[in-house]
Amino acid sequence: MNPIEVVMNPVRQRIIQFLMIYGKGTVKEIKSKLMDVPTPSLYRHVNILAEHSVIVVAEVNRVRGTVESVYRLNDNALSMEDDTGLAIQAAMMSVCANFAKYFAGDNVQPKKDMLFMTGCTMSLTDEEYRQFFIELHNVAKKYMSKEPVEGSRTRQVSLISSPCEE
Repeated sequence: MNPIEVVMNPVRQRIIQFLMIYGKGTVKEIKSKLMDVPTPSLYRHVNILAEHSVIVVAEVNRVRGTVESVYRLNDNALSMEDDTGLAIQAAMMSVCANFAKYFAGDNVQPKKDMLFMTGCTMSLTDEEYRQFFIELHNVAKKYMSKEPVEGSRTRQVSLISSPCEE
């Protein structure tokens, strides 16, 4: 499995997101936020991330004679340079695949499911763009760390930025 395949899986993206928000966590703590993911599946995805060094064991807790690993992100694994743009292309393919899977389903209700896509064009300096991105990140982080409640639905939001032709 190549690195892009490892991190582009939706469940593994959610595990990475958990660790981005909380810094570290056990599988039990991750499960408390990813309640819709079956426990065996969650362990499998955590193991894949660990095998590929995307996450690492930060510490080990001894609990009633068993060992419980506490995971954190491997900072080096997610800061890889992508001079070719292949990671972005793979991410876009993943978004397209998710939409194709949704529309191929039996219960397609875009309005009820609040499906949307929007775009805008901005003329910003690099510093203004960095500030814009920081503000977007802070808003997203606020809602990503929100505790699920009854009636919560898991949703994936993607933001793609590209230069425009002059």
